[in-house]
This record gives sequence, structure tokens and C-alpha cells, in this order.
Amino acid sequence: MNLITVEKLLKEKNFTLIDVRTPAEFAEEGIPGAINIPLLLDDERVDVGTAYKQVSPEKAKELGIEAIAKRLPIIFKEVQKVATKGRLVFYCARGGMRSGSIAALFTALGYKCWKLEGGYRAYRTHILEAIPKLNENVKYIILHGKTGIGKTKVLQKLEAKGYSVLDLEKMADHKGSFFGALCEARPQSQKRFESLIFDYLHKNSPEYVLAESESKRIGNVYVPESVFTSLSEGEHLMLETSIKTRVGIIMEDYADANKEDMLKCIEKVGRYADKKDYEFFLGLFNENKLEELSEILMENYYDPLYQKSIDKYSYDLDVKYETIDEAVAQIEVYLNNKGIFPKEL
Repeated sequence: MNLITVEKLLKEKNFTLIDVRTPAEFAEEGIPGAINIPLLLDDERVDVGTAYKQVSPEKAKELGIEAIAKRLPIIFKEVQKVATKGRLVFYCARGGMRSGSIAALFTALGYKCWKLEGGYRAYRTHILEAIPKLNENVKYIILHGKTGIGKTKVLQKLEAKGYSVLDLEKMADHKGSFFGALCEARPQSQKRFESLIFDYLHKNSPEYVLAESESKRIGNVYVPESVFTSLSEGEHLMLETSIKTRVGIIMEDYADANKEDMLKCIEKVGRYADKKDYEFFLGLFNENKLEELSEILMENYYDPLYQKSIDKYSYDLDVKYETIDEAVAQIEVYLNNKGIFPKEL
């Protein structure tokens, strides 16, 4: 077994990265591209931690070894499944006993292995230092527009064509606004959000990115300061379409939303509306008049709220459209005129 630093690992290409922490640790803050093969399950780690604090370190080690021993056949089979290229790279929280023990075992079994020096903590330190440097010379082209305008859909189509897109809302697992968590599969994580931004910038080294205008906070996560500054200082494009098109986009985006979750979001809006308006919103919701509710919320609540943000900038292009494809076509012309073309997919 050999040690490898984060800096050296990021220059390697032929390896399989294995996170041996618990599923809960991995879900909150894994390294992008890693595969989770836990030595201890969540409840087992709790038991080991409790024994360490309340009994002794020796008792905690005993419980840990017993739990890992039971899981070894499963761990071996799972590692075998993914050990299809290059070296195996194991990491845990701090590059300690968990990753060291499993890396030593698989080295003894004849596998070529590395242990990530410093574990996830070292990776975390590295990316926080690296994001501002990687972002330093990136040119940002920012899409602005009111709620429901379809900015994310435009970006997705441009990305599919081969343009560089930094989809912060996708990385944040949140669409912004009080309704932003609807239809998102994962809870938000600041650490995962920053890891995904780093991973994008590191792997793509983009000269430019297309992104959506964002506030500093997206749901419960915060855009790194260097990236947020770039969002403000980039070129700005304004998207405009009819309220009918906007309602259609909103209905499509939230078609699978759970009604109970939707009601919670309306209650959040109600904190900032007068009682009469809030009761009207609830009435429309209970009568399943969601299109009418969407239109009223956008025109009477969200549009005035976001107008201040929109008024902060002057715009290099006004994009007026009725379909997403029309918007994409206009932006493509703008980009091509500036010498920006898609990469080959």
C-alpha cells in the first residue's frame, strides 16, 4: 500500500476511488466519482463512537473489528465488481484507520492500492483553496429573467449542444425560491455543492461558462465568493417571454411535486403576504387551480421581488421568445458572433 496526496491523485486518470466511510458520511460530502463501499454502516459507527466515549478506545476497536469482520465478504465482492481499471484508491474521513486497514488488506491480496493521504479532510482543504484559482480567468455569460422564464431549460439545451455550462442550481439540489426544493431527490449539502463546482472547473478548465443569475444563497447553500463575484462581473443576457409560456414551464417543472410539500411552500410565501392574499392562494391550491395560482404568484409576488435584482445590470442582449428553442437559437448567434463555439461532443 502506498500513500497518495490529493494533488497527485487529481493528476491521475486510471484509478478507482473508493470511499469507505458510512453511507451517511458519503451522502453528505463524498468526492465526485467515488464509490461508497462502507466498512461500517451508520448504526455500527454510532455504536463504536459511543463505546469510545463511554467505555474505552480498546472497546471501540473491538466493536469495530467485529462489525468489519462480518462485512468483509460483502466488501470484497463489492470491491471486485469495481476494480476494473488501474489502482484502487481508498479514503476515509482523515486518512486513518478505516482506509489504512482496508488498503493494507487489498494490497496483501495482490491489488495495487493507494491510500489517500489525509482522507476527505485533505480533499476538502484542497478544493476550498483551489476554487478561486481555477475560477480566476473564466469568463461568465449570465442568463437573467423572471421566475418561470426557462433559464435552466435554455442552459440544458446549450450544454447538450456542447457549450460550457455551470448549472449551479443542479449542483445545489435546489431551484431557488421558496419552491426550489420541490422534486429534488437529495437534501442539500454545502460540502457536496462546493465539491461539484471544483470538479467541474478542474475537469473542464473552461475559458467561459454560461450560467444562470443567482443570489448568494441557493436554498440553504452558498455560492463560493469567487464564483459569486464572477456572476456579477460577467456579460448579462436578459430573457423575456409571455406569462402563458412561463406558467407552462412552471407546470412542467413541478408536475411531479408532492401536494403536501407544495402546501408547505405556499405557507412560506404566506409569511410575506397579507392574510387575505394568503387565504386566496390556499383557496386556489385546494381547488387544484395550480395554473392560475402560478400566474398570480409570479406576477404579484415574484416579479416585483426579482425586479430589483434585474434592474442592477445593463444587458448585452435581450432575448424575446415563445419557445425554448427560439431562445437557444438567439443566444447561439450571440455567442458565435463573439467567437464562442460549442466543443465537439
